[in-house]
Amino acid sequence: MEKRPFGKTGVELPILSLGCQRLVDEEGCSQDQAVAVLEEALKRGVWYFDTAPSYSEGESERRVGLVAARHRSDMWIATKVNETTRDGARRQLEASLERLRTDHVDEVRLHNVSSFERLDTVMSKDGSLQALIAARDEGLVRFISISGHADPQVLLEAIRRFPFDSALCPVSALDHFIYSFAEEFLPFALQKCMGVIGMKVLGYKSLGRDWQRALRYSMGLPVTTVITGCSTIEQLNGNIDLAESFVPMTSIERLAFFREILPLVTPQNMPWKSKNWERKEWTERKEPYGLKRTGCQ
Repeated sequence: MEKRPFGKTGVELPILSLGCQRLVDEEGCSQDQAVAVLEEALKRGVWYFDTAPSYSEGESERRVGLVAARHRSDMWIATKVNETTRDGARRQLEASLERLRTDHVDEVRLHNVSSFERLDTVMSKDGSLQALIAARDEGLVRFISISGHADPQVLLEAIRRFPFDSALCPVSALDHFIYSFAEEFLPFALQKCMGVIGMKVLGYKSLGRDWQRALRYSMGLPVTTVITGCSTIEQLNGNIDLAESFVPMTSIERLAFFREILPLVTPQNMPWKSKNWERKEWTERKEPYGLKRTGCQ
């Protein structure tokens, strides 16, 4: 499988990684199935695993931890904090380490920084970013990351303020049409030599029937790796087979794909860019005073 540099970390990652949100009971995946998927991923060369304490109230982390207890040196484990305060984030990280059965994680992210107001809070003197910096100094965390779902301009402002090692952002073909991270964020993240992980590849499952082209589109972007959620070994192996034979889309293929999926560009299919998960309307972009839109500073 093709590998790409992961920013300034000195590591190269395979272009396909595993999102672990679906390795839970509510997705029809038992504990034994989850362990089998994780171990099959390792056997086939996938070793970057993305999880979070909010995924089924820690169930995803606990199942990753079952495999980490035996294969920790072979795994890159990334988790998240969604607490906004320093103390809250510290407690959340310590609980994650316990569930993951490890004394450190390779990467921890500020989770879903979706607005400038939230960005100000997590980056304040008593915000969660300070907890991650302290944890890195103590050896509990190797690298610090951030994720954003809604507005690429929020992530742009974040990387102006702090030298994050990586960022996780949506890169489905649907996202190309509204608040596009591929167009607005990726070029500047690359200028800063950040690692970028792509998510939402299937656009909230709306591209599931055309998953091969959806995956090819996202892998063809200038990201380090893309994470896909799998709850069965069959799904995992299908994704790996495609990644091992990956060929980027031609311009003609990409344009044809865009034309076909354009009717799917709705808030229902991209709820992370709507006002909230219940109110399926596009979020209006607000530009705060002093924000520069001309690139990273």
